[in-house]
Amino acid sequence: MTERGKARYTVLSAGSNTTVKSSAGTLYGLNIRPANGTIVRAEDAIDLGATPDLNASGAATIEYLGTYSSSAPDSLSFGPGIGFNSGLTIAATSNARVGVVWE
Repeated sequence: MTERGKARYTVLSAGSNTTVKSSAGTLYGLNIRPANGTIVRAEDAIDLGATPDLNASGAATIEYLGTYSSSAPDSLSFGPGIGFNSGLTIAATSNARVGVVWE
């Protein structure tokens, strides 16, 4: 029996696009501290460029969250996890704080 790796937790607060992992893996959840107008996307990609169109999901979009109208925290769990192949990039507006649980 092969043992699975250990989940990691990354906190993003810079906004824009952040590549969390640049190879295949698993996304377990997102914990979001939004502000009014926050948009968050999780993408199966390693490079979205500097300014993707956050209003449009693409073929590589794992999850699209937004537009938030309040600052109430949001938590999204993917149960046993969602696999990604190319890598994991989180695109978020600069007013968001995002915790990413991944492997």
